[in-house]
Amino acid sequence: MQGPVRFFTQKNLTFPLPSAIFAPEYIETSRHSNRQENDMARKREKLSIVTIAAELGISPATVSRVVNNRTGVSEEKRRLVLKKLHEYDFRTNYPAQRKPRVAIVNSAPTFSHYHSEVLNGIFQYMQEHELTPCMIIYDGSGDETLLELLRDQQCSGVILMIPANFKEELPELAASGLPVMQVDEATDMQNIGYIDNDSYSGSRIATEYLLSLGHREILYFTTGLHTLNHNQRRKAYEDALNGAGLTPHVFEAQADYESLKQNLKQHPEATAVMTTNDDVAQIAVKAAADLGLRVPDDLSVVGFDDYPMSRYLCPALTTVSHLNREAGRRAAESIDRYLQSNGKIPLQREVLPTGLVIRGSTGPAKDFKR
Repeated sequence: MQGPVRFFTQKNLTFPLPSAIFAPEYIETSRHSNRQENDMARKREKLSIVTIAAELGISPATVSRVVNNRTGVSEEKRRLVLKKLHEYDFRTNYPAQRKPRVAIVNSAPTFSHYHSEVLNGIFQYMQEHELTPCMIIYDGSGDETLLELLRDQQCSGVILMIPANFKEELPELAASGLPVMQVDEATDMQNIGYIDNDSYSGSRIATEYLLSLGHREILYFTTGLHTLNHNQRRKAYEDALNGAGLTPHVFEAQADYESLKQNLKQHPEATAVMTTNDDVAQIAVKAAADLGLRVPDDLSVVGFDDYPMSRYLCPALTTVSHLNREAGRRAAESIDRYLQSNGKIPLQREVLPTGLVIRGSTGPAKDFKR
């Protein structure tokens, strides 16, 4: 039986969070820390704040705002203060908090299975290492910028769930001094770390597997989502077919049932289908059955993401698997290590491997002889 559900509110949005993940004290902020310890810490910091302010020619109040991750400071001054703090090896209140707040930012209050697994990895690490998660849904429609919102919530770091949705905010975040981690997308931008999955290799291996089974007419269906990873999946398919002297057939944003069924009907020569994720693959299996096509005898189907339901389809789905929960853990760990070292340990930049899981939805093309 599921335990009681606790609610975590961000602005006007409320998220139910299972008590199995969040202990009651896990939602605490630094204001609940031991008052005596805070008083002693403030006395130790006072001299350093005054010294830094004098050297930079600014007020101690401005330095204090930066130290306490508050708003009301220009980004130029914030960068100057952070640089000086680093020179002094001055520990801001980020790691000094009993449980530093780390924002997990998405552009909508809904999550795919993949991102749900990433969240599980993030939450698990945070619970084990006393970090406080702060869920933020940001779509750019409000008056505050994302950075202002992070400052208001006194967040010490941020994990971006779908980085492609925050392209306009990334330069400001990168210059802010906050540790920023991206999940599922690499970047060349300075001061931003990432945990990515090798989507290109996974899709390339899957396509070449179909080619090894004798398939020559392979269709590819996408949702129309243009994240870096989805683009890599498509490119790997195209590169594999072009390398084999074959013509790619990409159906952009044609992943709904009616469109997919119609395109299968218009391409009776096709013997295999690749899809951008397992949801689309499931639709392909249904559409094929309704057209009288047997999977895999008449049509092989390959998905991507290895959703739990994929193994229970009939037939079970061949798909590409990646380490989504591990990606979440490593993103949270990288933020934690950065905060604990006061920025001396750089943010992680890592690409995790993917692998092909072969199940019953794929088989040799008709009349194929090894």
